[in-house]
Order: sequence, then structure tokens, then C-alpha cells
Amino acid sequence: MATPQLDVLVVGAGPTGLSAALLLGRAGVRTHVVARHPGTSRHPKAHVVNARTMELFRQWGLSGEVGEAALPPERGLGMGWMTRMAGRELGRIMIEDDPAALEAMLTHSSEILRSCPQDVLEPHLLQAAEAHPGVTVEFATEVLSTEQDASGVTTRARSVRDGAERTFRSTYVIAADGSHSTIRRGLGIPTPRLQAAGHMIGVHFTADLAACRQDRPFLLWWIVNPDTQGVFITLDGHHRWVYLFGYDPSLHAAQDFTPERCAEIVRQAVGTPDVAVDVLGVFPWRMETAIAERFREGRVFLAGDAAHRFPPTGGFGMNTGIQDAHNLAWKLVHVWKGTAGEALLDTYETERRPVAMANAEQSVANAERMAPTGALLADPSSLLEVENEQSPEGAALRAQISAAIPAQREQAFFTGQTFGFVYDSAAIVADGTSAPESTVSVYRPTACPGARAPHLWLRTATDELVALHDAIADRFTVLTGPQGQAWENAAAEAGRRCGLDVGVLRIGPGTAWRDETGQWQELYEVGPSGCVLVRPDGHIAMRCSTDPGDALGVLTRALSKVLAQEKSPVAVG
Repeated sequence: MATPQLDVLVVGAGPTGLSAALLLGRAGVRTHVVARHPGTSRHPKAHVVNARTMELFRQWGLSGEVGEAALPPERGLGMGWMTRMAGRELGRIMIEDDPAALEAMLTHSSEILRSCPQDVLEPHLLQAAEAHPGVTVEFATEVLSTEQDASGVTTRARSVRDGAERTFRSTYVIAADGSHSTIRRGLGIPTPRLQAAGHMIGVHFTADLAACRQDRPFLLWWIVNPDTQGVFITLDGHHRWVYLFGYDPSLHAAQDFTPERCAEIVRQAVGTPDVAVDVLGVFPWRMETAIAERFREGRVFLAGDAAHRFPPTGGFGMNTGIQDAHNLAWKLVHVWKGTAGEALLDTYETERRPVAMANAEQSVANAERMAPTGALLADPSSLLEVENEQSPEGAALRAQISAAIPAQREQAFFTGQTFGFVYDSAAIVADGTSAPESTVSVYRPTACPGARAPHLWLRTATDELVALHDAIADRFTVLTGPQGQAWENAAAEAGRRCGLDVGVLRIGPGTAWRDETGQWQELYEVGPSGCVLVRPDGHIAMRCSTDPGDALGVLTRALSKVLAQEKSPVAVG
């Protein structure tokens, strides 16, 4: 049985697929989501929601409820290393111990990093996506194949419940179907591994570990002893936890780790033999790094884990996927509306693949730096003396581990990695400048074309405090200064010529938008009559430091270039 014609079929209902559906639904795009699982995730899986992703949730009206559902910030202030949870502490990295880095986190965004487990997050995204009339979500449906032609994609799928097959016809397909993506394999897109795999078990459990948590407000608890090496993640700050540990597949099969055995391993890691552990789920997975060679094949786009997968050291996986969806959705919307050429869709891979590569490299670097601490895929024989308080060998080993802990700082402080990436593609109008390079920990705000527009708090004429990215929302927006009347006048006409609704924010004294910090012109490196054009995804498309005398022409040409309007801007009206 064939379904009605769809604009976009999204395969996969994890955070990436649901974010894509939500964004497309906001624009009125007919979107259907299929997923082979019976519902949203029952396992916590990912949990880090970085500040950039929280900015997006804020724009989608979700940051409040996600923040409420997340771990209270005061219960996850850093990470610690210890022989066992109830054992000797070997070292810690705490956010509050670096006031400058903490201040930077609070300065560069309207939001902060939160820890919200995937099984808690996904229902919020599902509800928000399904709130749009054009979005439908269907679980327990696995995709069998896709075939493309000049006008669309035919996708064969089968019900997991009764085996009934059906066919979907869509203009585009977003493959957000995970690391074992059926669609990616069917397209024959190579996904070379950049790092050998490590085999891991995730144990989701509840236990009363309050006695161990005293004076240790850690988000991550790294465990180092000869019996087990891994990490506890606190999910609610009280009773719900995950313990991740590695295993050797030449010695054990994944199915050997029964709930009963996993409960005993958790007790070993806690260091309290009689603690009551209720195992809610056991999740085997492979820790590896791999990036698809292509993110686009005709009308099919790979996103999230289907396009890239990283070690969990850094928490980049889910965030990269959600931000993939954010980058792709506005481009699909404009092509669907007819206000952009198909070539705009090529910039999805051009922009997002380098970000995935950078996040993969940082995840690998974090994992490699962990080796001297003994907490990740360590050789148990190297840790035999770590708990021996009487031997010189034990003291030397503990000192060696403690000395390696400060090098793990980038797992806690990564503001530059979060905000500092700069796109370079045909959807950017270069101005001859180079962006100052951010490090992993240090973000250097810039309005160089391709960069995320630096955060500002703006005060409206009605005395409301608004974050710049909230004011931009989902549309092209001109930012200009108090003498930018020419740009304000040009925005409406340039938008009309290009078929767009172009927003305008005039910022500064005497305007409707007042910069609370007075940093607008210095931060964006424009004069009182200068202009910055921001794309719907919040990245800078074009910058002019002054009024060039032909604001309408400059703005129209910039919009036309960014949107790949091949011959001339769209004529409307």
C-alpha cells in the first residue's frame, strides 16, 4: 500500500530524527518519521546537552522543560577518579575550581550545558514534533530499501509487529537511523573507522548510593581497580545511574553480561558488597570513531550516528546530530519553498562534515588522554596494586594516576569546541577576514562570515531582555547599527526580490534594540552604519563594516548567493 506523497521522510526517531521533524514541521513541510523501535529510547544512552543545543531548544520552546527534566546543575559540578565509589579518591576536576572558565560559560550563551538522559529527552522532542499538523511519527517500522529517481525517493518498509510491507514516496529522505544505518549501507557510502573499536556494556540501574555521594557532587565517577574499570553517570542526582565498562570479546560475549552479573559488577565498582542494585537494562555497544565519506547521496541525507560516531569522551555525539538537523532543515525548507536552488543542499555536507571530523578528533584525543588514569579500557593487571595502601608500588601507581588527571580538563571545559566552529561553503559570503581560532576550552567570539553570531543580551523598547539568537529565530536577519537606516530600508526590498521575509534588528542608542553590554560594534567589528546578515541557523552569512552606498544591491546579491539562486533572485509580488 502506498502512502500519499510526502515532502520529507525521516528514518529514525532519536534526537536527530525528531529534531529534524520538529524543524520541518515548524515550516509546514509534510514530514513522516519511521523508526524500527517500538517507541522512544528506554535506555539513557547519551546525556550531555551542550549550551549550543540548549540555545536551539530555547528557540523551539523546549529549554525550560528540558532544564526541568535534566540533572540539577549543583549535582553535576565535575568529575572524579577513585578506586571505587566508596573507596579512595585519586583526583577530581571541578567546574567551580576555574572561575574564569565558568564565567566564560555564562557569558557566551543564553544557556548552559545540561545533563538530560536520552530516554528523558526524546519524549519531549516527540511531543514537540507531533504538535505540528504536518508531522507524523510511526514506530515499529523498519526500512528495507530506498530507490531514487528524478522526482523523488521510493522507500520500502515493513512493520516489525506483523510483517506487512508498505511503500513511502517522498521528495527527500533524512537517514537518521543510527550507527548501523540500513540506508547508508544500501547507498554503499563508505564509513572508514578512524579508531579501533572498544566493546562496552552500559548498565542502567537504580540504587541508593547517598552515602558515597557526600562531598562528591560529580556528574562522572571514574572507577579504577583491578576488578572493574569504567564510569558511573548520575542521571537524576539521587537513585538512577548508568555504569559503563569495557569487555574483551575474545573472552566474553555480550550476552554473558546478564542483569545478575551486571549487578555484581556494579557492586564491585561501588565497593559495597551488600548494596541493593536494581538493573533496569543492559546495553552492549561499540566505542569507535567513524565518519561517512559522504553525507549526501542525491535526495538522501545522512545525519547523526548514521553519518558519524565518536567515543563518548566529550559528549559530542548527540549534540552533533541535533545540530546536523538544524543545519539541514532550513536548507530543505528553502528548496521546498522554491526560494533556494538545489545547490544549497550541497553545503550541508560541506559545512557539517568538518565539524563532525573535529568533534571526532577531540573525542579520540580525550579517550587517549584517559589511558594513564586507568579508567577506560585498561589492562586490569596494571592496576593490581592500586588499592594496596601498604606497598610502595601502590603509592606510586596512585600518584601516577593522580598526575594524569589534570590533563583531562578538556572533558569538562570545551566552550571553544561548542561555539568556535566556522563554516566555509558556498552559502557564506567571505569578507577577506579570518576568524580568530578558538581552542577546545577557549571560545573567541567572532562575526567573521561562517561563524555563529556571538551571543548578546538585547533590551527591547518595552524593556524586555531578549537573547540575540531568540530574536533571530528561524529567518534571515539583518543586524545593523543606529546609523543603519539604509540596511533597514534595503532588507524589505531585498527580501521581496529573493522571496523571503528578512528580519531587521537595529542595535544601539536610539533604536528598538539596546545592547546591554555595549559590545555590539566591537564584537561584530562593524561601524554604526555597518551590517551583518545572519542565516536562519544563526551563522553569519555576510558582513559589511560600513554602508557601501548600495545596500540593496549588496544585500540582494548576498541572499542570492547564499540561497544558490542560480540566475537571478526569485521574483515575487
